[in-house]
Amino acid sequence: MKKLTVSLLALVLGMGVMSPEATARGEHVITMQQADIRSFINDVSIITGKTFLVDPRVQGNVTISSEEQLSPGEVFEVFKNVLRVHGYTVIRTSTGEYRVTLMQGAAQDAPFVNNSGYNGQLATTVLKLTHADAANAAKLIKPVMHSQGILTANAGGNILVITDFPENLRKAREIVKAMDTNGLQTETFNFKNISALDAEDTLKALGGTRPTFKAVSIPGTNSLILEGTAADVERLRPILYQMDSAGTVTPRGGVSVLPLRFANGEDLAELMQSILPSYTREGQPAPSVAYEKGSNTMIISASGEIQDALEQIIRRLDVRRPQVLVEAMIVEISDTAAKELGVQWAIGGLDGSTIPFIGTNFSRQAPNLLALTGALAGPSLGLPDSDTSSLRTAAVNSLVGLDGVSFGGSTVDNNTLFSVIATAVQKDTDSNILSTPFVTTLDNEPAKFIVGQEIPITTGESLGSNNVNPFRTFERKEVGIKLDVLPQISEGDVIRMKIKQEVSSIAGATTSIGSDFITNKREIETTVLANDGEVIVLGGLIQDDEQVNISKVPVLGDAPVVGNLFRSKGKSRVKTNLMVFLRPTIIRSQADAEPLTQRRLNQMRQEDISQSGRTTSKLDEFIYPQ
Repeated sequence: MKKLTVSLLALVLGMGVMSPEATARGEHVITMQQADIRSFINDVSIITGKTFLVDPRVQGNVTISSEEQLSPGEVFEVFKNVLRVHGYTVIRTSTGEYRVTLMQGAAQDAPFVNNSGYNGQLATTVLKLTHADAANAAKLIKPVMHSQGILTANAGGNILVITDFPENLRKAREIVKAMDTNGLQTETFNFKNISALDAEDTLKALGGTRPTFKAVSIPGTNSLILEGTAADVERLRPILYQMDSAGTVTPRGGVSVLPLRFANGEDLAELMQSILPSYTREGQPAPSVAYEKGSNTMIISASGEIQDALEQIIRRLDVRRPQVLVEAMIVEISDTAAKELGVQWAIGGLDGSTIPFIGTNFSRQAPNLLALTGALAGPSLGLPDSDTSSLRTAAVNSLVGLDGVSFGGSTVDNNTLFSVIATAVQKDTDSNILSTPFVTTLDNEPAKFIVGQEIPITTGESLGSNNVNPFRTFERKEVGIKLDVLPQISEGDVIRMKIKQEVSSIAGATTSIGSDFITNKREIETTVLANDGEVIVLGGLIQDDEQVNISKVPVLGDAPVVGNLFRSKGKSRVKTNLMVFLRPTIIRSQADAEPLTQRRLNQMRQEDISQSGRTTSKLDEFIYPQ
């Protein structure tokens, strides 16, 4: 028998050691008094042959008293329990070593295990529920978990992810096993005298707003599937039998009236008319089908056999069609930067001076130096008042278009005029545009959504004879967000969509005095396939446009340093990142539509409350009517 003893020196130092004979046998007795935990880890490593990676934060002393003979495996179990008592744990790595670390925060590193688990170690497992709700199961499991355990449940789903010690994982499995039972019965009813749709509506009315059972009608076979507890099925079965026995049997070979629930009666009547010739029998009256709009019913006149066949066709076509909610997201991030720097100057003689006129003028820049010089020098040149007035008007107009900062001056000395203007402009514009249009439509039915304006665009101008009776023609152009979509649901909930997405806006007027506009337009027209609830990208644009404009006097503009007086330089850069995303969602029933609608209502309700500062929203009167 091996024995892990503590010598007198070890007692003084607080450290446990093994006796030499303990190494030669397969059984051990552990006895320690205030031994250093790191020495304890070393001893266990020698006994078990396992490699430990010790976290520097693992510190302290341990006390163990045992007279039982333990195998190496049992020593390892005691070791893990001792660590757990002191707030530490072991985590097995992917290469087989063991990390000794603090229990707090160790759950994130716990390995994934199946039902067996790692005895004594933190481990992660996934439990899948078949019938019960994961969130409800989590409420029962949480109280039996360790304080450092982690429990995650997807709301409304059936997946539980648990990280804890093996004994707690076993408790969690037992709880899930106990509550994850169906306990429901299913029974099918075939009707002869009443419609399965009428029976379904009746049961839903009996169940109230929160029924404990489910009723699904199958119009094609005129049958109904009922699922519920044994008590619900026993209670509803005689009601259904009584409804069917009390129903009125339509005489075969006469006229039957069939109420419609979901189908478009006019389209259905047109379809039925196209197939009636194939049901015409020699020696029998020709069958006929008509639609009565006021009561939304189909009227069938035919022999008994043909009448049954036509009713079956109508029932199969008169089903609730799924809808598709199409949500689009247009994201545009742009950055526009521009710089302008230039010098304009002019020199010339006055009152008969022989000095010639020399100057620079760059049309991209304001103000216009020539107009300003003419306005200042007009009186000195002896120009008529009308000419001087025109020059001053031109000078003022050039100042109106001034951007950035300009500085300069003008002087007259010895009949010589000298003017100079330096202009510097820097512009930087950032924009972040996010639009999220969405629209709901029936399967295979087109839908159109537009939010914007109609702006006038000039198409022509004309003057009558002698420049009288002027007139101008316009057309209205839609500017805003447009979404056109035609969804088609295929097998496997794959949605084929014909999409036209357009985003347009007014960029500004073509001229400062004109009434015509420049519009920005981004349009995508395509056909795509997407799964139910899948987000796909329709298209996008990543653009980086940089332009450099240099205006200069030949030769002189290229001279070092001095050349800056003979040129003007402009630089602009436009970066655009545009993406369009799309997500279709299939809506087959009221249960599918309710959470989508409620999410949008709650969003608008919170927006109204935050902006108005009230504690309630005006939408509450619509959402929760009295």
